[in-house]
Amino acid sequence: MEFGTTAVTVLLLVAMAIPGFILVKAKVIKPHAISYFSAVLLYASQPFLSIRSFLQADYTPELAVNLGIVFLFSLLAQGLLFGVLWAILARKFDDPADSRRLLEEGFLAPHAAIKDEGLAALASRCAKGRACRVFVLAATFGNVGFFGVPVLQMLFPLAPETIAYSAVFIVSMNLMCWTLGSYLLTGDKKYISLKKAILNPQMIALIIALPLFFTGVTSDDLPDAVNKVISFLADMTAPLCMIILGMRFAVAPVRELFTDIKVYISVFIKVLVFPLAVYLVLLPFKSMDEMMKISLVILSGMPSASINLNLAELYGADQKTAANNILLSTLLSILTIPLIMLLF
Repeated sequence: MEFGTTAVTVLLLVAMAIPGFILVKAKVIKPHAISYFSAVLLYASQPFLSIRSFLQADYTPELAVNLGIVFLFSLLAQGLLFGVLWAILARKFDDPADSRRLLEEGFLAPHAAIKDEGLAALASRCAKGRACRVFVLAATFGNVGFFGVPVLQMLFPLAPETIAYSAVFIVSMNLMCWTLGSYLLTGDKKYISLKKAILNPQMIALIIALPLFFTGVTSDDLPDAVNKVISFLADMTAPLCMIILGMRFAVAPVRELFTDIKVYISVFIKVLVFPLAVYLVLLPFKSMDEMMKISLVILSGMPSASINLNLAELYGADQKTAANNILLSTLLSILTIPLIMLLF
C-alpha cells in the first residue's frame, strides 16, 4: 500500500476527532462526560465489532492456528519489551510508600511549595520515579482496540481476519496490564487482578465469538435483524473512538505535550522502535500469512493505550505523563503508521 494512500486513510480517521474537540471546547460536553462516552465504546461498540469480525471470517484450520500464533506472539513481544524497559529503569523507580505519603500530604501536587530541602529532594525523586514507572507502561502497551481496530478496519475493509487478530492481541494486552502493569505502578502484588484480566468486555466478546467461529457459524446463518443490530453497534467503533480522542485533546495542556524529553523517548519506542523490532523478528518467516504479519506489525506500532491512563488514575500514579504519552503518540502515529506500511 502506498504511503500517500495510507496517510490519507489515517488522516481521514483522525479527522473524525474534530467534532469531539469542538464539542468540548464549545462547552456543549463537559470534560467529566468523556468517561461515559468511553464506557459506551468499551462495553457496547467495540465488543460487537470483534464479534462481527469472527462472523465475517470463514473458519479454516489455518486461521484458527494463526489466531493462536497472534496471541502467543503478542504476549511474548509485549512481555519482552516490558521486561527490558523495567530492567533498565528499575533503579530510578520511586518507593511506593514514600509516594503515597507525599501524595496524601499534597507534596506531589503540581507546583507544590516545599520549603524543607530534604523533603523537596524526596518529592523530586518520587515524581521522577513515578514518571519512570509510567514510561515502561506507555512504551509497551498500545491503543490496539480504540485506535488499532479502526485503522485496520479502514486500511483493510475486505479482510475481517485482521480485526479478529486485533481481538486476541487486545486479550494478551489486558492480561499483562491488569497483572504486571498493576504491579509496576503500585509495587504491590496485592493489586494484581486476574479477575479484571479475564472478565473484561473484550474477553467476554471472545467467549461469545469463538464458539460461533469454530462451529462455522457466519453472519449468513443469523437473522437479518440480529445482523443489523450487530452491524449498527460495530460501525460506531471508529467514529466514537476518534470523537473521544478529540475530546481528550480539547482538555489537554498542549504546551506540556512537547516539553518532556522522557515522553518523546517512550513515544519513539512505542510507535517506531517496537513495530520495527517486530517486523525484523517476523521477516525470516517467509511462509507466514501476510495479513497476520501486517496486523502484528501495525498493532505493535499503535500509540500508547488509554488503559495506561485508566490504571494511573486507579492507582494514583503519574496521570499527566500517561495522558501526554497517549496524546503525543497519537499525533505522531499519523506519520509513523504510513511509514510502517512502506515495509510491506
